[in-house]
Amino acid sequence: MDEGIIFRMSAYSEQGGRKYMEDVVDIRIEYEPTQSPSPGEDYPKSQGHGGQGKVESEPTKQTENETRDHNVAAEAAPVSAMWVESLSNEDSGNNSAPASEGKVAGQAVDTRRSVAFFAVFDGHGGREAAHFARENLWELLKRQRGFWSKDHSEVCAALKKGFIACHHAMWKELPEWPKTITGLPSTSGTTASVIVIRGVHMYVAHVGDSAVVVGVQENDSDIRLQALEITQDHKPELPKEKQRIERLGGSVMKKSGVNRVVWKRPRLTHNGPVRRSTVIDQIPFLAVARSLGDLWSYDFYSGEFVVSPEPDTTVMTLDPSRHRYIILGSDGLWNMMPPSNVVNMCCSHDKMVGPKGMSCARRLGVTALLFWKERMLRADNTTVIVLALQVRGDPPIPMHQEEIVVDMSTGMDHVPFPGTTYNTCQVPQRIVAANASTFGLYEAAFCATAHLLPDEQCELPLMARPLPLMGGSRVSAMRRRTSLDDGSEENPAQGDTD
Repeated sequence: MDEGIIFRMSAYSEQGGRKYMEDVVDIRIEYEPTQSPSPGEDYPKSQGHGGQGKVESEPTKQTENETRDHNVAAEAAPVSAMWVESLSNEDSGNNSAPASEGKVAGQAVDTRRSVAFFAVFDGHGGREAAHFARENLWELLKRQRGFWSKDHSEVCAALKKGFIACHHAMWKELPEWPKTITGLPSTSGTTASVIVIRGVHMYVAHVGDSAVVVGVQENDSDIRLQALEITQDHKPELPKEKQRIERLGGSVMKKSGVNRVVWKRPRLTHNGPVRRSTVIDQIPFLAVARSLGDLWSYDFYSGEFVVSPEPDTTVMTLDPSRHRYIILGSDGLWNMMPPSNVVNMCCSHDKMVGPKGMSCARRLGVTALLFWKERMLRADNTTVIVLALQVRGDPPIPMHQEEIVVDMSTGMDHVPFPGTTYNTCQVPQRIVAANASTFGLYEAAFCATAHLLPDEQCELPLMARPLPLMGGSRVSAMRRRTSLDDGSEENPAQGDTD
């Protein structure tokens, strides 16, 4: 069995000033099954998820989460909740040795091996698609044939099938999603950048313009880290994407200097069936060529979606001695900070800040927001997940209270560094209610229960003026966006712009 990695994790999300878009994250750490499901057999569903349920309202979800937190030790909870329980036992002084084997949803699990799932969803045209993906994508991925295979190509194929299954499941939910003000079906969609870590292997699946970047240090003497961009933005102007769109009968047009996928629809004043004589409006609508949702892009002639849900996939073998950081972020981060600046800020932050100040993810997110404000632009949604890889056997870096440490090789009941503070505290309801419109408190939840944001850290800290930006392809291009959003039209969920 491959020796798993150890990493520190932190997450941060701020919704900015974009009213009809919402960033959400999903973080799961679970046991791998002892053996893959047999051909034709689905992976067992975890409690509270299923790949076909409706997106729950926030008050209902919070109530269920609170109940699950208090009863996690008494029920056969998902494995991710079992890990939260082990952390609670550690805090209470219960040092009993963890069981070497357990049962989860009727399946034997190996407590010496874990799988980690991290995802950033940047929604547009409404919150429904992003929330649906957060609630269902992971379960759908696990149930695909080949997902638990040791063959990398089979795992990547399963990731693609899982994305498409999630997309088709959204189609079934579309009648339940809020319509636009003109009565048209919802235009909600979301980017999705996902990584799955098993052993020393990282699998990446990606649609849209959120990104995954790895900070690489080739030699110990290197002062600056190199930024390795694992994903490429799915922009409509890319030759491959434009050819695919046009092959399906779609088109790409510019609006205010930004290339967008065109939404072809009958004029709003049209009544009755669509005929050849029907006037069709062509609206430059979406600034990404691939996403989950955006069901308006279905082409009835080809039977395919012009905005494709099929992800790019890749696999990477992680070496903690070289690969120092893994950063997932929405374009609210990357539009303001080039990847090279991001990975080196993580490095300098760990060297100078230590356990004081703020977590690395919060540092990146707040800095990006300050850059938006400095340029007098309306801040985009900004979400960041940072994984700081640690070499096994090296002394641990002092940990901030917003961070947790995970050892993938020994399972979730193992504490990698005894005496280190672990934090899985809940965000109080009063804080959520008071800050819901201003601060997007992230939901980095293990089994959608444990939040990583302490009570005393619910406000944005004061920071000095940020350093000037260095040149970079992402920032220098800036996609010529000023007040433009990163997805659909300004008010797609509530109205239509001709």
